Amino acid sequence: MLVRIDYTESEAITRYDDNINRTTRDLDFQEWGEFLVVWRKDSIEVYRDHATPGKEWVTGHKHLSYVIPLRSSRTRLSLYSFVDLSFCITCAPTTTSLDENATRWIFRREKHGTNIFIFQLKSRSRAYDWYWQLWRQMGGVIPRSMEVYNPRLNTKVTIDIPDADGTNSAGLYRVFRRENIIQLCMESLEKVPDYKYLVENAVLAGKTVQLAWRYQTNLDWVWLDDDVFGEARDWAVLCGLAFKQATRTPSLEIRLAEHAPNFLHLKDGRRIDEPAAIEGYLDRIRPNTQTKHQVYLSTHSGYLFILNSSAPFPPTPPGIAPISSSIYSDAQTLKHAETRRGINQIVTSTSMMDLRTIVAVRRAKTSDKGQMKMRRSFELLLNTGHVMRFEAYSAKVGVEWIERLRALIFYWKRRHRADAKQEIELAQAQRPRLTPQTRVRQDDHAVPPEAPADLSAPYAAVDSLYNWCILEGCKPIVKSGRIYMRKGIRGQFNLVQLFLVAGHLVRFKIKGHSSVYPAVKKKINLLDAYVCSGYFAAQALPKGEYKPNTPPTARRYGDGLETDDRDEDIMFNVWYRSQPQMLGAEKDPTTTPVDDKSIPKLSNRLKVLIFKTRSVLERDAWCWAINSEIEKIMRTQSQREMKLRDTGKLVKL
Repeated sequence: MLVRIDYTESEAITRYDDNINRTTRDLDFQEWGEFLVVWRKDSIEVYRDHATPGKEWVTGHKHLSYVIPLRSSRTRLSLYSFVDLSFCITCAPTTTSLDENATRWIFRREKHGTNIFIFQLKSRSRAYDWYWQLWRQMGGVIPRSMEVYNPRLNTKVTIDIPDADGTNSAGLYRVFRRENIIQLCMESLEKVPDYKYLVENAVLAGKTVQLAWRYQTNLDWVWLDDDVFGEARDWAVLCGLAFKQATRTPSLEIRLAEHAPNFLHLKDGRRIDEPAAIEGYLDRIRPNTQTKHQVYLSTHSGYLFILNSSAPFPPTPPGIAPISSSIYSDAQTLKHAETRRGINQIVTSTSMMDLRTIVAVRRAKTSDKGQMKMRRSFELLLNTGHVMRFEAYSAKVGVEWIERLRALIFYWKRRHRADAKQEIELAQAQRPRLTPQTRVRQDDHAVPPEAPADLSAPYAAVDSLYNWCILEGCKPIVKSGRIYMRKGIRGQFNLVQLFLVAGHLVRFKIKGHSSVYPAVKKKINLLDAYVCSGYFAAQALPKGEYKPNTPPTARRYGDGLETDDRDEDIMFNVWYRSQPQMLGAEKDPTTTPVDDKSIPKLSNRLKVLIFKTRSVLERDAWCWAINSEIEKIMRTQSQREMKLRDTGKLVKL
């Protein structure tokens, strides 16, 4: 885990989270880095590599940096941040020694004050498991009942928990498994008058109902019944009850598992489905020299990718089916092959464009009747004023490109506009409007005040930001967006177009004078990566760069989004190690196990990417999406994770 250790002379700390950390004075920073964390009996041991080479071979174990007593009355467990699921343990400073039989630790009070340990795991499921087991070990009591809220029906189901204080935990866990809770809730919700129109019709149309823990606008689906090593997580639902002691408590919801929307409604009520993508070989004509350069264009999720014509991963010729797999049906095999092909196109593209930057698609015109080749050419007029000209194989193909691109541009401009409107509504639900709403000929006495915000309402932006396509990998692009990024602790933030694809972060440079963004050659492999957010991420910045007492600055963006979030609330870090790029015909870290001999040392230095988003909503959604992708990687690399966990020798007890 990543662990940060602080010390304060205060002994009044009982709970410690992201907000309390910001207001706690006179913190003495002790240490930060990647540690081996071991829970044995009634204590947690924190190990790191020895500073002297070969000392582990001499001593027979890694360097024991800290031992945390779990049975002490001063030891407290807190949820530090729900966004990245980091947790905190506070305890009294102690010295430790083994008893005469070397079977347990003896703790002696060293000085007054409090030690603060903040733990950050790679995967959310393991963080849930650690927190739940620690909470139970430290005396956490399961409540007598639990409430499951349904935002669509605006109602809740209260479920009694029998024998909550009993010793038969295994039986209790089996009863409260995910599928049992869903079935029980659905049986109760069927009695609600609007159930048929709001839930049943959607289920009959193919949607599924799932459970999720929600804190304000942050949603975390309950979707993993087994842990990284394949063992059952029967407490997958109940483990969220441990967060009820936190200063900010999440709630359990039963919701329709929405996928990324593939249609929209216009103002006149017409429904428009997402147009089919288009791809193919074209000749790009240079404006000055009129020379031709063959390229391959392919559209994905509102973006136009430009590839070298030598290896563009074209579709399978008609009549040749992809190789079938025993775990997929024919339809699933075809879908998997198309998704993989799209991934390969994105990561090997030389540049890309956002379809929203294209002002018009038009046929190339000429007054010379002799130039027949112009009939099969078309032009892209960009918002920068530049024009890109392409020549197709024939006039018919050229017309098809024009019509298909126009349809895609029309749809995706309105799709982004609708998504921006939903995000603005969700942002305004968290805080009052920064710019007061005014009306033409407004009479202040005649206009009623706006209704108070209700974060439990079924906002469409929540379903869009936390859609199930991210979890199931329905599309080649897991998540995308413009974001400010800095590589390393020091340097300048640059605006990039970021894509989360197949366990990698793929970047394209954004330059103000061009609508075509060149690709960054280095793809960031998320194997062994950590995601940190908020104040925990801000503390990694150089001293003097982050100023917590600076008042927030109100910002307004081109799509109408207004925010006044603090700098630490729009920041997240990705700590990673340099790994070989795992992107090929059928290989990536989410699907193919890597050589488990490449186990890094704890002392190996971690690199960092620092990101800044427009709002806390975008920050939370990015953290969740990247964590979900890391979760898939860890399950694919389970043997490597097992070996990584068991690397190094411990103090013998």
